[in-house]
Amino acid sequence: MTNSPAAVTCAVLTVLGIVLFAVPALHPFAWIIGLFLCLGVIVALLMFHGEWRRAQIQIDSLRQLLSTERGRMDSVGLTPIDAEVEQLPDETRAQRILSLLPDSDGLVQSLRLDATFGTLQVAELEPLLTFREEFAKSSFDNPRSHTAFMNLYRAAEALSIWVKEETRVLASDTTQREIRPGDTRKGGWREYTEARSRGESLGDQFVSARWEFNQTALELGLVA
Repeated sequence: MTNSPAAVTCAVLTVLGIVLFAVPALHPFAWIIGLFLCLGVIVALLMFHGEWRRAQIQIDSLRQLLSTERGRMDSVGLTPIDAEVEQLPDETRAQRILSLLPDSDGLVQSLRLDATFGTLQVAELEPLLTFREEFAKSSFDNPRSHTAFMNLYRAAEALSIWVKEETRVLASDTTQREIRPGDTRKGGWREYTEARSRGESLGDQFVSARWEFNQTALELGLVA
């Protein structure tokens, strides 16, 4: 941030303060000059804070993108899907997807009811992994349904990668997963908070993508 507007502002205020206080004729007005310089420093600090926040958001975004791309690289070795699955009509694909990811129970309902990511049921995550593997090479004939499907698949992919990297099975209950606590992370509880925030965002995106896919399927008559 050495070449940022905030750094330039601080440098200018420092030089200006030295010059003004070095002029004897301005000594009677030193308190006024000091007041304006203090206000200028406060503004510069606020600018520094804003730039730091923007940098952190960009870092989090890049980290999430890296995780997604890493997961895509890991998925290259998935078992090829039978040719018969590829030839299924759009109606069958849509019905299969919605049956794997129902909104009345399972993962979608849990994410909708518990936005704090306290724990995740291992059994509820299995259909998510099944969906990724089963539809890794699928596509829809209708462009609109294919767009909705791809949005859902990317959201499911990003969420499952996050679960793999940021959560662990509870030692006291192997049927549940929790976000790895701060005392097990290099970045401590700050990293934990960032991971939890990303998880909540990815969960919201997944639920929204599932809703949009369902609406598209209903409007196109793919499901009843």
